Amino acid sequence: MSKSLFEVLKEGILYPKRFLQGRMEPTNQTIQNIQPGQGAIIELDGKKVAAYRDPAGKVILHSAVCTHLGCIIHWNETDKTFDCPCHGSRFNADGSVKNGPAARSLDPAK
Repeated sequence: MSKSLFEVLKEGILYPKRFLQGRMEPTNQTIQNIQPGQGAIIELDGKKVAAYRDPAGKVILHSAVCTHLGCIIHWNETDKTFDCPCHGSRFNADGSVKNGPAARSLDPAK
């Protein structure tokens, strides 16, 4: 289903706000607070990081920057995905792309 012209224009207008908002929002999570099967955006060394603790307790870290146009992703508790508020890309907890427009997985955290 294609988007209407109004929807495309609305996304374009909201993009700068969403791009900046994700970078300016403080994070209130830490790796220690993330329970098995949960994810969050945390800050490590001044960078936003997508953190997921798998059911076995292993922590998986990726950059929280969407690979489509660089917005900061958010954890979707219901679907257990990292979602981009700018253009709707969704990433699995392991960082792989679930739905585009992003064409590549999240970068590893550095």
